[in-house]
Amino acid sequence: MSSTPFPARPSHVVALTVSEFAGPHLDGTASIDDVCRMFLNDANRALVWFLRCHALTVWRERADMAAWLRADPVRGRHICEVAAGFALNDAWEFDAEPFRRAVCNAGQAHP
Repeated sequence: MSSTPFPARPSHVVALTVSEFAGPHLDGTASIDDVCRMFLNDANRALVWFLRCHALTVWRERADMAAWLRADPVRGRHICEVAAGFALNDAWEFDAEPFRRAVCNAGQAHP
């Protein structure tokens, strides 16, 4: 029943809408059941959500990015918007500096 293609490579990870990606489980507490309930008829979309959530978690845990986020908490509001559609690199992660720039640009677009 999945309509989302299986993401066999990082370049195959489709974008999610901000509303699909944002939610209470971005802190790493989501279970597979929780996410599958969010995407009842599309298991591949649930997998995409997990891949994007993992990439965001790795990015947030970088010491330089964590410090950058703490310096201006308003930046945190734009992270989901960017992470929902940002391209993943060959390590299934977000490239740190381009992702940070995209968050800054999102903040400028939505003051």
